[in-house]
Amino acid sequence: MGRYESASITNGAGVGVVDEAILSELFRVIGDADPSSLRQTCDLFLTNAPTRMADAAVALADGRFADAGRLAHRMKGSAGVFGACRLSGLADRLEHACDDADVGSGGSLLEQMTVELAAFGTILRARLVSLPSG
Repeated sequence: MGRYESASITNGAGVGVVDEAILSELFRVIGDADPSSLRQTCDLFLTNAPTRMADAAVALADGRFADAGRLAHRMKGSAGVFGACRLSGLADRLEHACDDADVGSGGSLLEQMTVELAAFGTILRARLVSLPSG
């Protein structure tokens, strides 16, 4: 197991796939005012995240650690906005692994991120169903 890997990500009590308070606030503030904008923003995240992760994997394989680190940084921020805590935490660890040119940990972290993105995507899509059309 690499320096940036662990069996689970915890913050004492443990970190769930999503911070419900953050996601609920996002849906309350933006969803109530403009449900179509929130739907579009969520769709963009769910479409762009896998592409960013694939691009980061290619950059890692090519030894372009700075590029992979920038992509990880973007994922960290985007995931954080939605309250995707584990995904954001993994992206943070990937960013640091890239700073250290640790390709082994980077690949493992990307695999974990793929699992977390799928889990978060399921939650986010379920929440989108609750938005009023418009």
